[in-house]
Amino acid sequence: MTAPLELRTLYRDGRLLPFVGAGVSASVEWGVDQKERGPAWAELVDRAAFELGFQKADLIRARGTDLQILEYFKLKFSGHTRLTNWLLLNMKPPDEAIRNSSIHNELVQMRACSIIYTTNFDDFIERSFDLNGRKHKAVAIEEHMRPQPDTTEIIKFHGDWNHPDRMVLTESDYERRMEFKEAMDLRLWSDLLNRSILFLGYSFRDPNVAYLFRQVKERFANLPNTNTGRRAYIVVQDPSHFERRLFQERNIEVIPIDGRGRTHAVAEILNDIRS
Repeated sequence: MTAPLELRTLYRDGRLLPFVGAGVSASVEWGVDQKERGPAWAELVDRAAFELGFQKADLIRARGTDLQILEYFKLKFSGHTRLTNWLLLNMKPPDEAIRNSSIHNELVQMRACSIIYTTNFDDFIERSFDLNGRKHKAVAIEEHMRPQPDTTEIIKFHGDWNHPDRMVLTESDYERRMEFKEAMDLRLWSDLLNRSILFLGYSFRDPNVAYLFRQVKERFANLPNTNTGRRAYIVVQDPSHFERRLFQERNIEVIPIDGRGRTHAVAEILNDIRS
């Protein structure tokens, strides 16, 4: 797998902003026969549906969107503690699993990227930095925004376990974030100046993609001082013409990979970017 030449140039110039989604956490495998892995977005919604009494999530999905299901869950149980507790229990891989994660290893090696964004609640990226001896700091609230020399900032854009009140899960959470008035939002716009996003671990159906892409296109035009003017790139497994066309409309270039070996393919893309 090869990365667009433009991405390599952006990386060398320190102008590439990795944005890491649930698919990257789901690539970490552990347990007997490597059958355990971090839950993907769809599995999170499936679990919420199960807790609500639906044996098949499709039954409630016919009535509402994923975000509406999670909103109903929050209303019914006076919060999403039951769901986040389930997530926490299912996202405790041993260090060896993190060490063996090819995508996380490649992210750690991207030394020209001083900032990494993630919408994941887990600490897989931080643990990978620890295991590789790289200095880093997690940024989940405004108080954390104090840059330190030679330290990679890992921006927890949707909160994390240590700040459950900042976690973005439900429809109302997303509506609040879409106003883009909070400190984390202003930080994103600042970091996007003269940079391009590389989305990893997202699908076209992911709600994170929908609102982030819309905001990026509305607030920023072409990227200055580049040949393509692209503000964002996304790695997509086996993209359809439908997906390609809609991404292009948002000025986002699709980097296609083979879905049969997506973890290895994403790692190859990252390796190629920094080569």
